[in-house]
Amino acid sequence: KKEIAQKAALARWGAKATHKGNFKEEFGFDVECYVLDDAQKTAVISQSGMGDTLGLISTSADRLHRLLAGRNIAPYVSRELKDKVFKPIVFQGLTPVANVPPPVIHGYDVTILIDVCKAVIQAESEGKLLKRQLNVAKQAHIILNASAKAGIKGLVYALAGYDATRQEVIEAFKFFVREEARE
Repeated sequence: KKEIAQKAALARWGAKATHKGNFKEEFGFDVECYVLDDAQKTAVISQSGMGDTLGLISTSADRLHRLLAGRNIAPYVSRELKDKVFKPIVFQGLTPVANVPPPVIHGYDVTILIDVCKAVIQAESEGKLLKRQLNVAKQAHIILNASAKAGIKGLVYALAGYDATRQEVIEAFKFFVREEARE
């Protein structure tokens, strides 16, 4: 009965954030991130944050849409990725003050960041990017490679039974980002 009630509440009200963070202090850019209360404990980056993470210059809310729908990158974007990007996750944020309704936030499952990076890199490898898009490709390489290194390290930690602290995880990722940026 509890599981049925939770599914009904999720369908009616949408997911809710249980945790909120920001990349600002650790990485220097203001990108909000959340963990949702759904069954998958979805990790989410705000819609505007996704564009910031990729280094998209425009501040428009649809800048990620425009990037992926552009004729140079669109052929490398799967139907599934398009569906996810054009239908962001809408959820309730954390309430900063008691008796104030939670804000409604639009965001993306953070794993699609990897799919976006792969599409950009594939377009770059085939020489399809415009000169002004090369900064996005550079950022995509950094994100993809640092994420892969941090992910495999985290997997080995988990398999070996080592519980890394939150700070260890952040420091490892920062190290990999710096390493990738240098290359």
